Amino acid sequence: MMAAAPQYLLSEPSKQDESFSKSLKRHSCSYESHCDRFKVENRVFNQQYSHVYFMRLAKMRERIKEMAKQKWGEDVLMKSLAELENTEGELCCVVGTIFKKMELQPSILKEISAKHHLTPHPPRTKYVGVNDKLILEDEVQRITLTGNLPSRDLVTGVVVALLGRDLHNGCFNVEEYCFAGGTQNECADEPVVGMETDSKETKYVLLVSGLNLGSSWSDQLSVEMMVDYVTGQLGGPEDQQFCSNIVRVVVAGNSITDKPLKAEGKKDTKPQFSARNVDAETVEAIREVDNVLSQLASCVPVDLMAGSHDPSNHLLPQQPPHRCMFPRANKYGTLSGVTNPYCASVDGVMFLGTSGQNVENIFKFSSVNDRLTILENTFLWRHISPTSPDTLNCYPFKGDDPFVIEKCPDVYFAGNQPSFQHKTVTGDNGKPVLLVSVPTFDLTHSCALVNLSTLECQELTFATSLESKPNPQLARLREMEAELEKGVSVGGASGDGEEESILHLMMDMDELDED
Repeated sequence: MMAAAPQYLLSEPSKQDESFSKSLKRHSCSYESHCDRFKVENRVFNQQYSHVYFMRLAKMRERIKEMAKQKWGEDVLMKSLAELENTEGELCCVVGTIFKKMELQPSILKEISAKHHLTPHPPRTKYVGVNDKLILEDEVQRITLTGNLPSRDLVTGVVVALLGRDLHNGCFNVEEYCFAGGTQNECADEPVVGMETDSKETKYVLLVSGLNLGSSWSDQLSVEMMVDYVTGQLGGPEDQQFCSNIVRVVVAGNSITDKPLKAEGKKDTKPQFSARNVDAETVEAIREVDNVLSQLASCVPVDLMAGSHDPSNHLLPQQPPHRCMFPRANKYGTLSGVTNPYCASVDGVMFLGTSGQNVENIFKFSSVNDRLTILENTFLWRHISPTSPDTLNCYPFKGDDPFVIEKCPDVYFAGNQPSFQHKTVTGDNGKPVLLVSVPTFDLTHSCALVNLSTLECQELTFATSLESKPNPQLARLREMEAELEKGVSVGGASGDGEEESILHLMMDMDELDED
């Protein structure tokens, strides 16, 4: 015999909780793009890359001299490299650009040796060697550096002020050094002042990168969970109220995988963006990205950056993705293709960031293993990509170097990193600056959420236990990073170079697919 139903199950629904019927409206915000300085209108490739270094030094010289005087006093003796001959060992300050001479650095000669069946150098994670030398150069001269200088942490292209003495043997002995950012200190937790904020409204910007759609390892469920959460279709009333405060989404590159899913009977999986009458896997991956972007753009403004895997120009700065590739998403006026690097002000909060190529490149050519520390170093050096054009390709600018950080941002980020990290440091005039390492969503299923009022940052994770295939990249990546933290050589100067590279781990998936 069935038990009698409780009386409240037979009554009318209660009207005490009206939150389900409450109409939610997403908050609006002011927005101003500052990406024009990264746009290349007339592309000319017949000029030399030396102009980039000349303009970099010219733009940063006065600022770094001012920082040097603040550190060593107004009466510090400033000399050019050409004037060192007359100093007679006197303590003085010189300003120039670092050139790092590295024996293990890849070169075209090694590629030629491979063609002639000579023994090639094994792939490496780090190209730092014990015999690396630092050289300081300006517009007319160069000199070898010795003494107190973190040579293994520096890279080519950093502008620096050095206090020391000329040894009259072609070397300059460094006693102290100073960068354009002065002395970097971790900032205490303080309220941010000067932002266009309302005490009744807390607004957020979502930073996501590395969706890598179109691969056999991409987790569609986690992506859909993230999209549904942002658009307010996931969670209860409190979650919907919270996500209505997300006023903008920044997709920081690598939305499309570099290893598309192989079709049966196909061996060639090279990108075929311009092919006609071909069922290219990369084209299908773009359709997946278009579908995700159309769902996001229907509810919230979206800024789309290009990454190393995306169909865009290879040289930095990468130009905005073409609108024709995303026809569904571009039906909404809320999708904006932006440059990489990216710079914009959201409600008065200035965001500056990249898709991560600058951090990955410095990781290879310095001894620093922590990605957030590398990002902090570029902010201290006041240059987004100092290794361009030496080891990271960029456009041969003639009259400018747009990668110089002339105005201090409020949020400085790098996308497509192994894990989520954040830190607040002190910028110009004591201004707090939030540094964010935006994780690769395909590996971590997480993204970063920035509070525009307080510059607090938190990680949003959309993990699921319903994955049909585990991702073997993540476990190997974590294992190799742990080895680096312990000081174990992974293809470095003291190793045999036979271990797998972290930087190429996400690219070498053929063996994993076959297994």
